[in-house]
Amino acid sequence: MPYIIDGNNLIGSAPDFSLGDPEARGRMVSTIKKFQESKNTKVTVVFDGEPQGSERHNPINAKMQVIYPRYGQSADDEIKRILEGYRHVKETILVTTDRELKTFAKEMGVRTINSIEFYYLLKKNSVSYGKKEETLKRVNARVSQNEVEQWLKIFSDS
Repeated sequence: MPYIIDGNNLIGSAPDFSLGDPEARGRMVSTIKKFQESKNTKVTVVFDGEPQGSERHNPINAKMQVIYPRYGQSADDEIKRILEGYRHVKETILVTTDRELKTFAKEMGVRTINSIEFYYLLKKNSVSYGKKEETLKRVNARVSQNEVEQWLKIFSDS
């Protein structure tokens, strides 16, 4: 199921994020990316305001993108435009706490999740993702030539 996320709304709902923090968008995108990769689903994050770079459309990977609205538009306007252009809108999940945007989405048949609920889903996923990464590090650990020689001495037929 594809997700469309009201980015500033999510940051504003998250207890350990602040809209005043210049690093908040990047940190949130990184957290969402872990979720996107673990679920292997399409994610579009829409932030209000100006992009940190010059691009209004920033693909993170093949299934995740960050979008900023056109000049004079809000993230809500951009989200509505995106929803109106989706073919399979009933399979989409919108993440926001904005009442007007939720009403618009529900009228189109889009499922909605409150930003705070989704944030805790992200946190839970992040813990699982971290454990998975740690396990992969241990499984993929390289053994030095010295270690190989020591193990060969222990298990050799001498």
